[in-house]
Amino acid sequence: MTKLTPKQEAFCLHFHEFGNASDAYRHAYNAQNMKPETVNRKAKELLDNGKITARLKELYAPALEKAEVTSERIVTELAR
Repeated sequence: MTKLTPKQEAFCLHFHEFGNASDAYRHAYNAQNMKPETVNRKAKELLDNGKITARLKELYAPALEKAEVTSERIVTELAR
């Protein structure tokens, strides 16, 4: 597992659940007094962070594995 700060981990979990980086940033960080443009920029900076993207890949891996369509699976389905 990728080592993140608690706020970074909260950002990742919220982003994974809801898919909106700005909302995830607001949820994880104290952004009450920030302009929307600042929140968007900060959220984008987090998404550009290699540790964040690695953690998001970890979170999405089970769903991607489950949804993976292989040629073997398609042939099997068509044979039915």
